[in-house]
Amino acid sequence: MVGRSFLLLIPLLSLLMFSCTTKKPVTGGTTFVIVPHSQEVALGRETAQKILANERLVTDPRYTRLVKNTFRRLVEALPYKYRSKYDWNVYVLDRKEVNAFALPSGDIFVFKGLLDFINNDEGELATVLSHEIAHVVLRHSAEKMTMVTLAQVGELLLLNKIPPANRGLAREFYELGVNIAFLMPYSRKQEKEADAVGLLLLFRAGYNPQKAVYLWREFTERFAKGEPPEWLSTHPSSERRLRYISRLVRFLEENPQYVREFRLPAKVVEKL
Repeated sequence: MVGRSFLLLIPLLSLLMFSCTTKKPVTGGTTFVIVPHSQEVALGRETAQKILANERLVTDPRYTRLVKNTFRRLVEALPYKYRSKYDWNVYVLDRKEVNAFALPSGDIFVFKGLLDFINNDEGELATVLSHEIAHVVLRHSAEKMTMVTLAQVGELLLLNKIPPANRGLAREFYELGVNIAFLMPYSRKQEKEADAVGLLLLFRAGYNPQKAVYLWREFTERFAKGEPPEWLSTHPSSERRLRYISRLVRFLEENPQYVREFRLPAKVVEKL
């Protein structure tokens, strides 16, 4: 009876996937999202409030003024439909790590360690911030939540066919396989998209795109040796990203219409 219920679930999931297929912002590529935009934003804002309640923020104007001014310039360079869709905010966390991240609500967090690493260079900071803004615009969080949900459904379908005594081991193998073969490659694809759309925004805001190349050269020299193999990572290797961004800078310099239109076809993002 349970097995029959799961079999009935398969065509329903297929119908759901078909009905929720849509075009990606900026690239026009096909994506599948089951999370409503309003829910994605609400979850991001809730997470931001928890972070702000538990983390210490940097108040030194030598850091905050630069971050806020750079962030404002980038947000103002977005087309209105993306600029007005989110309540954009940026914060500097008092942490030593070289890192930054975005929440789907438009809340961006930059670590003080990153600002120290780049010596408060505005162009390099703009490279990082534009990448994080791109994650929000592209709705990458909603995509990730969708992919995780599908993986969980797949796990239920699989474990339903396995004797209870063997389900623990089967679950471990399934989760490992899904991560390596499905979720991690998808995450690397998202990082590539955010690099591309972020660079598009960097051009549009009038920053020197060579700053992006220089930043990734610095990241490669500093961190490449300690990185895990790419197939075990959620991000492309620093060396691969450096080569990709260098090619993309040349492409956008030769094709400025994409900057004006804030558009970069998915086939360009994938093939460069």
